[in-house]
Amino acid sequence: MTDERIEGAAYEATGKTKKGFGKLVGDQKLQVEGAFEDAKGRSLDTFGKAMDAVDRLVEKTPVDYRDKARAVAGEARKRPLVTTLSVAGVGLMLLGMLTRRR
Repeated sequence: MTDERIEGAAYEATGKTKKGFGKLVGDQKLQVEGAFEDAKGRSLDTFGKAMDAVDRLVEKTPVDYRDKARAVAGEARKRPLVTTLSVAGVGLMLLGMLTRRR
């Protein structure tokens, strides 16, 4: 589990708590802040899942290419949005290929 997933879970919990407390006391600003933190946490969790997938792929890479694969994974960590969308896109392509064969 990556640090992003842990951080995402913390933001989600904080956001849900703020949102719930805001509803309880009728504070709309607190509700909005909570919704924002909840969304941020879910985004971080998704990015963390993508990085977990990238890390698993790096470990399956032949030993001769592993250093280059780790360098690419390091760059992926610097660009969370591109990485998340890329991993999702590859997953959708693989799913499409698998379902067409049947």
